[in-house]
Order: sequence, then C-alpha cells, then structure tokens
Amino acid sequence: MKITLDSINISGKLNDFAQYLETTDRIILSAKFGDGKTYLLNKLRNDEVMKDKYEFFTIYPVNYSVAKNEDVFEYIKRDIIVQLHKKKLLENIDLNALFASVLTSDDFTSVVSFLLSFVPMGEFYNKVYHKFLEIKNKYDEKKHTADKYLSQFANTAGCIYEEDGYTTLIRMAIEWISQDHSLNGKVKKAKKPVLIIEDLDRLDPKHLFRILNVVSAHIDDSKQPDIVGNKFGFNNIVLVMDYDVTKHIFHHFYGAQACYEGYMSKFLSREPFRYSIKSIMIRDIEAQLGEKLGIHELLPYLKHFREKLAGSSLRDLYKLTQIDTDDYFNGFEYSYFGGSMQHLYLYFI
Repeated sequence: MKITLDSINISGKLNDFAQYLETTDRIILSAKFGDGKTYLLNKLRNDEVMKDKYEFFTIYPVNYSVAKNEDVFEYIKRDIIVQLHKKKLLENIDLNALFASVLTSDDFTSVVSFLLSFVPMGEFYNKVYHKFLEIKNKYDEKKHTADKYLSQFANTAGCIYEEDGYTTLIRMAIEWISQDHSLNGKVKKAKKPVLIIEDLDRLDPKHLFRILNVVSAHIDDSKQPDIVGNKFGFNNIVLVMDYDVTKHIFHHFYGAQACYEGYMSKFLSREPFRYSIKSIMIRDIEAQLGEKLGIHELLPYLKHFREKLAGSSLRDLYKLTQIDTDDYFNGFEYSYFGGSMQHLYLYFI
C-alpha cells in the first residue's frame, strides 16, 4: 500500500483567497515559514480563471534588503517595470504622454537608458530610441519657478512625493491593464493588477521593519493621501509573511506595549488570510489511511498518531507518502503480525 499525493488539492483555499482578492485591496497572506505560501501563489498565478481576471506582479524585497532606504523603492519600481516588459505590457504605452510628464531631462534620460538596457533589439526598442531622439532635440526645461521647486521633490529618489518617470511609466501601464482595449481587431479585456510582495519572512529581522516602513511610506498616493488606494494604481497589494511570528519580532524591537495591530493596519483591510498546506496534507493522508486500511471510524481515537502527524514537518509528511509498505514490510515483521496491514499500523501507532 502506498499513499499517493502527487498533487495537493487546495481548490477550497484557492477559492477562499480569490474571494479575498475580490473584496479586499490590502491583504496579508499569513502562513508559517515553509508552510506552502508559494505553492498557493503558484496555483493562483497558473489558474486559468484567475489569469483571465488578474495580472500578477511579484517582488522579493529580500533581494535588496541591504540597500539604503532611499534605494529600496527604486529597486521595487525597476522590478515592476522589468515584469511589465516580460508580459509585453510596455509596448502599448503612449510614449508622447509619458515623456511629456517627465519634469527634467536627467529623469527623462534615466528612464530611457533603463528601458534600453534590458529591452532586446526590435520594434519596441526602436520606438523608444527614436522617440527619445525626437524629444531630446527639442526638450524644454524652462518651467515656472514653482514647478521647478516641486520637481526637486518629485524626482528625488526615495522621497514620498516622488513622481519620476519610472513611477509615471508604471502608473500608465497599470492604468492600461485596467481598461478594455481593441488590438488588431481583437478585444483585450481589462484585468485587475495585483502586486505580491513575497518572502518577507526570509528577511533578517533587523531589515524586515525597515523594508515595511519604506513600503508603508510609499503605499499611498501622495496626491490623494486621504483616499484608500496605492501609488501605482494596483487593484490589490498582497504581503506574504507569518503574521503571528512577525508580531513577536515587532514586540522584541519596539517593546511589549507597542501596538502591532495598529502598525500592521496600514497593510491590510481586514483580518489576515491564514493558510496552511500542512493541514491539507494531513487531511489527505488520514483520508487515504482510513480508506486503504478500513479504519475511518478508528482514526479520530488514534490521538498519539494524529499528534505525530501534526508535529511532523512538511518534508517528513512528504516522505510518508513515498513509502510503499507492500514492498517495505514483506518479511518477518509483516508475517509476525499475521499479515494484517491494520495490525501493522496499529503496532506503530
């Protein structure tokens, strides 16, 4: 007998999380370290119904955890832009409108240089390059004094008021995704763009809240601070972490009297979405044991065995599914217990 878990059925949790996305703009996906958060998200991204409705973008702050505060958000923006390009979502941007919104020639040159640094030679590359040459030759920096004063903040890296070319590019792309379009005679339906901030529980504790503080400072639209939303126009922002463990770390850093729920309220619009693939694996393992050994009614009373399952790591649970007991127990021990597989399992229990 072998327990088979070639795939884990998490359709119920997937549907639950889809409802969260539908009704909640700021979400914390909470699960213990190594408890299947990425598995859930991969299923989510690859689900045909979800792909038809949402456009997912994922960033990993662990990649720039040692960067200075003012650089962190710059890395975030560049990561998003690279993903926009990979999804071929930059090609539909109105370059005239984009470049007209850029306040300084340095910012203008920076955005173009960045785009051309990773975009392969081709139609879009040529389009950006030729538009750059066209506008650069007649670019006029002579703006009103007040505009120049504001532009100092709008183009300062890390400033909460920054509205540089990178931010504008992302916002325009996100807005385009969120609308219906007709391309080459085909209708491209609007999608809801979702930003997923992954692997926060992999951050060193001393960097975790620093990164969260940077994200918090930029999560709102500085032009409309009183309106719930976010700077880039994403429909949802999802933080992936262990909400409860982060609470212990928070109190270690800020003291027992500090209000963790108040701090985290910036990042969630309702209670965290709690998830565990471990409980689903245990449920499936118990169901198969009950079916193959005929002990459905007995399982609830096998407390020691169930406690062992609950205390096992995901790796150990997976190993359990790889044991073929018909081959493994084909000797003395098996015959000693009368050849009864039920007796064999009860012996180990």
